[in-house]
Amino acid sequence: MKPLTPFGAELVGFDPAQVASVAGAASLLKALTDHAVLVARELELSGAELIAIGRALGELEILPEPDKRNPDHPEIFDLTNVRSDGQIVDFDEPQAVFLRGTERWHTDSSFREIPCLSTMLYAVEVPQTKGETQFADMRAAWDALDVEAQARLESLKVVHSYEFSRGNNPGELEPWTDEERAKYPPATHPLVRTHADGRRSLYLGGHASHIEARPIDEGRELLAAIVDEATVAERVYEHRWAAGDLVMWDNRSTLHRLRPYDIANQRRVMRRVTVAGTERVT
Repeated sequence: MKPLTPFGAELVGFDPAQVASVAGAASLLKALTDHAVLVARELELSGAELIAIGRALGELEILPEPDKRNPDHPEIFDLTNVRSDGQIVDFDEPQAVFLRGTERWHTDSSFREIPCLSTMLYAVEVPQTKGETQFADMRAAWDALDVEAQARLESLKVVHSYEFSRGNNPGELEPWTDEERAKYPPATHPLVRTHADGRRSLYLGGHASHIEARPIDEGRELLAAIVDEATVAERVYEHRWAAGDLVMWDNRSTLHRLRPYDIANQRRVMRRVTVAGTERVT
């Protein structure tokens, strides 16, 4: 295992087959919890193999946006700007609008009552330039706050909403139906998350709509200010993708975002699985 800067680790010689054992899965989960971001390179993974790595850590989520689910494996979320006909999407097409929405700092599935544990993203095709993914360490962000700032934040609760974040995407999308709204209602979580090892981290991001019991605009301004301070460069690892890379991250303790690229001209094909969580945020 090789450390990354400023946090995370590269899994040198990673063998996906070893994860299938109980010991292998436990070792991967420990590494993920300790380092928050794990990188494995030069892999050739089928959809079934990617799903098997994810399932070693737990059940897999089936995500909203059914049109983006892999046709052969619904557990896989196809994050791609390439249509099923092989053509690149237009800049204002709904698929491109959704992808550009991921350029905001966020943590996956925080809109659920029990948010996810981890996301695994596998690169099939990558742009010639740009399209990196950045990760920010929310444990380090919490540790960097002074005692007074920690005291002001630790009692706050935040309302997370998929409808809110979807509505903030930079373009036109079909409005949500009442059925979708009922299926994915908002969830409320503490702003400060306490982990099993006793460490604490900030828990917010693009799905965070507002702070409970505060005026909405005031709460959103505070959340934006916290994100700006939490994601300063010294707490950010930027991953420059190559085809065959597999990046796994702990959504409980990180934020991440896509960096902009020429979405209407350069192909980017990524396959994602999301490991469901098993506990509420405390």
